[in-house]
Amino acid sequence: MRIVRSVRFSMNIKSMVLTLVIVNVVVFLFTQVLNVSVPARLLNLTGKSGETLAVIFKRYGLFITLFSLFPALIVKLGWVWQVFTYMFLHGGFFHIFFNMYALYLFGKPLEDRWGNREFLFFYMFSGVGAGIITFAWNLFRNPFIPTIGASGAIFGVVLAFGLEFPDAMLLLFFFIPVRAKYAAFIFGGIELVMILTGTMQGIGHFTHLAGLLFGYIYYVWRIRGSYRVKKLRGNRVTSKRSGPGITKRFHLVKDRDKANVIAQARLIKRKLDDGTHLTQSEERFLDKLREAYNFHFRDMCAPDSFNPSADDCLRCQSLHACLYRYVLDIQ
Repeated sequence: MRIVRSVRFSMNIKSMVLTLVIVNVVVFLFTQVLNVSVPARLLNLTGKSGETLAVIFKRYGLFITLFSLFPALIVKLGWVWQVFTYMFLHGGFFHIFFNMYALYLFGKPLEDRWGNREFLFFYMFSGVGAGIITFAWNLFRNPFIPTIGASGAIFGVVLAFGLEFPDAMLLLFFFIPVRAKYAAFIFGGIELVMILTGTMQGIGHFTHLAGLLFGYIYYVWRIRGSYRVKKLRGNRVTSKRSGPGITKRFHLVKDRDKANVIAQARLIKRKLDDGTHLTQSEERFLDKLREAYNFHFRDMCAPDSFNPSADDCLRCQSLHACLYRYVLDIQ
């Protein structure tokens, strides 16, 4: 899948998306290069409870056995961490390539809009939630079959992308044009058909559906509610993010500062277009614009209506938010 029109973004060392991609790739290379045998202590641990667990250890090796999602081992040995660690294991090159490609493609625009901390919480909530549901589903069906991969969290990311950027055009399967707001429904429908027909065994279709579900739960609970801004008198605005009784004040840009603010935004936009690294002060300025955008983006005018030189735009309380959208070409 490829995005035809999406959000321009900058990559920097603070990117949580880049960090997740690197961690997944490092873990994948580690598991592919090193073949660590299972210690005899663990084999003895399972010997008395039944030969089946000992066979699992020998068949899959140490890393897959310890960190994939094994319902039987979670129940018998209490390895509850597996509902988290299974997200960082992958079975082959194409498995990790397409997962990381989707994470980079859909995740970075979300991180630019929400911030890296909120994106990380969303990603983990979707992945761990999908792991818990997969554990319950497989416990009574395939308790001795491991589940690995970040696909549950990735499906949550794809859903959120469609909700945040509904009119972005995607190429489904690299040649079918479709708007992002329909992509999650199409993927969910495909996964449901696969489950009902029993086709393409060996793929965690239920995990994918669970990732969509938990991604939507988090989006409704944290994202959509957090960025719903209610304007009050003057320049005071309040947000569910701030909690009851807590308000946040956004000040209009003073006349003497307007030229400098707009000039700095244009400089950053030019640098991002050219692929030039931003200075620390420019990154801090962009973070300020992002914060304003997160609070105002549902109340802003259409992108085509923004003119940095127009008096109405200069007097608008959402000027900083519009500048952020202008810098990153968010549609």
